[in-house]
Amino acid sequence: MWLLALAIAPGVFWVWYFRRRDHLRPEPRHLVGRVFVIGGLAAIGAVFIEALAFRAAGIDLADSFAPSTALAALIIGAVEESAKLGALYLSVFRHAHFDEVMDGILYAVTASLGFATVENIGYVLQGGTDVAILRAVLSVPGHAFFGAVMGFYVGVAKFAGRSGPLWFFGGLLLAAAAHAAYDAAIFTGTWLALTIIPFIFLLWRASLHYVRRALALDDQRLGKPLAAARRIP
Repeated sequence: MWLLALAIAPGVFWVWYFRRRDHLRPEPRHLVGRVFVIGGLAAIGAVFIEALAFRAAGIDLADSFAPSTALAALIIGAVEESAKLGALYLSVFRHAHFDEVMDGILYAVTASLGFATVENIGYVLQGGTDVAILRAVLSVPGHAFFGAVMGFYVGVAKFAGRSGPLWFFGGLLLAAAAHAAYDAAIFTGTWLALTIIPFIFLLWRASLHYVRRALALDDQRLGKPLAAARRIP
């Protein structure tokens, strides 16, 4: 039970963290919970898709051959971010409560954290407390920040009219590229893997930047200047 709690807690914390950024116009808890669960289900589907893609490409992650690991990172980034985006789209994109750019960030982060939590449970139950701590400060927030980047563009896409698809898939491309870069660094098995630490920090700062932009756009569009009342670190 202790390991299970350690595996779930980081995802719950980061959902709370991003939901607090939207506290003046909060989304319904039941809807946030639904997106989290569907994001978790998407993780199960992604495992099978990745396995098929690896087999088709002849990739073995035990092989340290650079081109193979780089291709693996690209596949993982594309498959996992697409799965999260699919979860967001199917569960909430057309819902009446998705009525702000900020909602794109919150729901993308939530879908990503549902995904990350299911993934985390598997790793932590197998690897123990050390793995739980390492993933709590790197992998799980990484998923949240990939989601925040993607979610801003998805939120803009919701209200962009004919240019919506460009924003929508542009967000997916950015998130997949960031995810692939993160995994590629880890797969090197060298000192380059340490670069994920400043990378995660930069992604956190970028996420907060996107939150500010989203809130400003929402206040502009809705004619309700609430951004100044929000406390965003």
